[in-house]
Amino acid sequence: MTWVGSTSEVDQNRRAFREAGAFFVETVGRVPPHALDDPGLGVWSVRELIGHTCRALLAVEHGSGSEPGIPARLARPADYFCEALKDTSIHDAIAEGGAGAAAALGEDVSTAVAGIVDGVFRFVDSLPDDHPVGTPWGEMRLADYLPTRTFELVVHTLDLAGALGRASRVPEPALSVALGLLTEAAARTGRAEELLMALAGRAPLRSNLLALGPDS
Repeated sequence: MTWVGSTSEVDQNRRAFREAGAFFVETVGRVPPHALDDPGLGVWSVRELIGHTCRALLAVEHGSGSEPGIPARLARPADYFCEALKDTSIHDAIAEGGAGAAAALGEDVSTAVAGIVDGVFRFVDSLPDDHPVGTPWGEMRLADYLPTRTFELVVHTLDLAGALGRASRVPEPALSVALGLLTEAAARTGRAEELLMALAGRAPLRSNLLALGPDS
């Protein structure tokens, strides 16, 4: 069965996606050119971290064009991450993809990122909520796929801010969607209690709930 969110929830997902993208653009705009080759996340430089985040964003376009009428196999945003966690080959592919995406940004990284985000925004705005998006683990409705992109934008923009030693405040709609997705994924993988106790300050997490970067 395909999960269908309420109109207000779908609207919130679209708003959260746009605010997460704007947050990413703003943060990249504050990266000094000399810092682009500094350590970013795991084996990635700052430039490669930015490149990976752009690649995660462009996946909306690259996955579009699936044949309409095919039932979505991934009904909820958390399904995407639950399936991805089962794919043990994903980490090497992610690390390699970040390096390639970084090279494609060219010299003016800030301008390139702003152009990519604007282009993806316009593309998403032109599509209906039930537009099919193909992923490596199954097809999803656009409305269900966008929260996975919001999640990656929020987490990796915070990664970027941390690498730069800058404090950042995530826009509330984007943060709510990202936290909600993480909570549902934790519940689906049997780690909800562990997450709850960690957030309550009772005990540390044993390991990452979701691996979203190289060497994470």
